[in-house]
Amino acid sequence: MAGQTMDGDATSKDPDRRVIRVGGEERVHFLESLLTCRIEDEPAGRLVYGALLTPQGKIVSDLMAFIGEDDIALDVPAAAADDLVRRLTLYRLRAKVTLEATEEAVVVGPKGFGTQDPRGKGIGGRALASDGAGLNAAALTAYHERRFQAVAPEAVRDYGLLDAFPHDANMDVTHGVDFKKGCFVGQEVVSRMQHRGTARRRTVRVEGTSPLPAAGTPLERNGKPVGTMGSSSGAHGLAVVRIDRAGPGVTAGGTALTLTVPEGAPFALAAPAEDQTAEPTA
Repeated sequence: MAGQTMDGDATSKDPDRRVIRVGGEERVHFLESLLTCRIEDEPAGRLVYGALLTPQGKIVSDLMAFIGEDDIALDVPAAAADDLVRRLTLYRLRAKVTLEATEEAVVVGPKGFGTQDPRGKGIGGRALASDGAGLNAAALTAYHERRFQAVAPEAVRDYGLLDAFPHDANMDVTHGVDFKKGCFVGQEVVSRMQHRGTARRRTVRVEGTSPLPAAGTPLERNGKPVGTMGSSSGAHGLAVVRIDRAGPGVTAGGTALTLTVPEGAPFALAAPAEDQTAEPTA
């Protein structure tokens, strides 16, 4: 049920998430060979962040994996759940693995609630509930605002399924890709982008001079497209931008934006100097 954490802050189910439980004696090896995150050697009780990719390196679905004693629960976007089950079923072949989509709710809350969100210290915690967790609009908005602050995008809300590489979603920054683990689907493409530094699309935090436009609204600079709005709340949100084109003077739907890269990010906004918006003269 939606309610209060020990420090009095509210929690809420996230109605746009679904749960898939992966069981069977070969579940760990099965997921380790497919997902971008490390599953092997993770103790029960851990929560890890990752994704299933296409062989071309595009995100089929991002996910949170709750490591349990007897199974692994995947917390995934509702819009991706059916396709994810279908793809995992195809990969299963004769492996001793079971797949079950459940009616459990994903519940999000502030620091001190559930299990710490691995994408960033300030995002809070998450848990699974089987007893009809309730929706608390204010608590859900607060969760997304913490997510915006941490620049932690989510599939569907901030970028399209089968349309983004992990680097587009900053998964190298938010601990969603383990570059030291063994092979996983799409690894060759993602590793090449990492080592060559060829990623050009990245997610940034955006702040507007007025409430931000809807997700999918183009970002422009000097009349040229430089990115696309993701989700937002009021004047704060996220956007995916071309880092070689974005800089001062970006707007979305007529709203002037300030763009901020994540703390400690291995990239910067680097629009050409000659393309800078001219300062107004007196």
